[in-house]
Amino acid sequence: MAVLAGRSADIFLATGTGTAMTGQATTNLGGGVYQITLSTRRAINPNASLTVLDGATTVPSSRYQVAYGSGKIIFGNYTPACAVTVTGEFMTLSKAAQGFDWTLDIQPVLEEVQVFGDPWKSRQRVQADATCTFNQFYNDQFFQTNATSYYIIECYAIQSSGVKWVFGASQSSASITVGENETIKQSVSFSVLGVVDYIP
Repeated sequence: MAVLAGRSADIFLATGTGTAMTGQATTNLGGGVYQITLSTRRAINPNASLTVLDGATTVPSSRYQVAYGSGKIIFGNYTPACAVTVTGEFMTLSKAAQGFDWTLDIQPVLEEVQVFGDPWKSRQRVQADATCTFNQFYNDQFFQTNATSYYIIECYAIQSSGVKWVFGASQSSASITVGENETIKQSVSFSVLGVVDYIP
């Protein structure tokens, strides 16, 4: 798909090692999407074990995907019969930076599908991958000293009305640029973890 771009982004650093949550209630948003009800616990720790329950039944992880930045469980070929709860860890967030320019590149992951006798290759989409880059005015060594940290990023399409893409991410690179008589600028790139969630 085409690269998305915008002018404003908020970058939050997930601090600490995560806080346990057990049997956390979710709200059914429709379309197989369930979101953790308590907003302060929606930043799911991707490095901790996560269990999704349909009533008392554990749902196999192959039946859902996780939007780590917005606390959503997205079911594929599975329809819950009871209340959905989540057991895992949530992260405490603190704003790390604001970007004045961002790009979000979402790419399909394709797999070859071969049928004997076909003269042409066929491919099907099996997954998706995404990377995000944003620019900010440089002011310290933050992104160098926190290179291995986990972040939640909000890329705004319309900031005044809260239309945005939200996702968890790990930093993949950081660079500093400056021209003669110009302000020092920093470009930081991230690899997205889990689902990129569009919030209209």
